[in-house]
Amino acid sequence: MMKKAFSMMMLVFVLALAIAVPASAASKSYQFYYNGNASSPYNSHVNAFIAGDADVTGTTVTITLAGEYYDFLNADNGSGTFVAADQDVDANGNTVFTFTNSNPTSDINVQLNVQVPGQHAATYPLTIHWN
Repeated sequence: MMKKAFSMMMLVFVLALAIAVPASAASKSYQFYYNGNASSPYNSHVNAFIAGDADVTGTTVTITLAGEYYDFLNADNGSGTFVAADQDVDANGNTVFTFTNSNPTSDINVQLNVQVPGQHAATYPLTIHWN
């Protein structure tokens, strides 16, 4: 009787672990392509503002950009429709954007609005390209 209870408990534990693993965040390296162009001369400039790898959990993507120069980020939700990303500022003063995409393993088109007082204010068409 004790063996069956232990075996059943282990089976439940293994199933719970199997379900939890896909839900855990995966850290993914990425870069921006300006206007979807892998060889754009602007890529090195926009990529300098990436503050680390993206976190991808299921269909939720979180990216962090250096500084607080960003009014908004609209991201393709996977069906060609741009939706506003949630925006926050982390303890380091970096801007954190979180959005959903139905297939975050593919490149994701975004529109990033950058506001640098006295220098420029524009919305840039970028593509998140996974490395």
